[in-house]
Amino acid sequence: MEWLLYGSVALIALAFLLLVVYIARTLIVLQETLRRLTAAIDHADEQVQTVAKEVRELLHTANGIASDVQKKAETLNGAIEAVGEIGGTIRSLNRALRQAAAGLSARAGLGQGKWVKALRWTNVLLDLREKWRKKQSLKEGVSNGEK
Repeated sequence: MEWLLYGSVALIALAFLLLVVYIARTLIVLQETLRRLTAAIDHADEQVQTVAKEVRELLHTANGIASDVQKKAETLNGAIEAVGEIGGTIRSLNRALRQAAAGLSARAGLGQGKWVKALRWTNVLLDLREKWRKKQSLKEGVSNGEK
């Protein structure tokens, strides 16, 4: 019976030894897994830092572009307002010209005969001036030895 007791203790010791060996192997595998996980996390952290730096640069560039677009939009708004004011001025000028033309047409209808005479005399004077210029150019040509 004593041998049964020693056999049981030996069996328990062997089972405990096997348990310790399996636990040790599991811990070694776990340690290697944790080492790989740490390396992967470090690599991911480096990538996150790189991406974060690029995102900061991108945001800085985007903010600069947005600021530039806003300045240009404000400038464009001023130009659009100026064009609108010019359009209003032109409309006012057109109204004034229409009114002046209507007034002149009304007056011209009243004194049309005077205008016709004035235009005829103007044409006569222009014709006389043209003839006088031709004579002057012929006289200059003769005096310079040309024919």
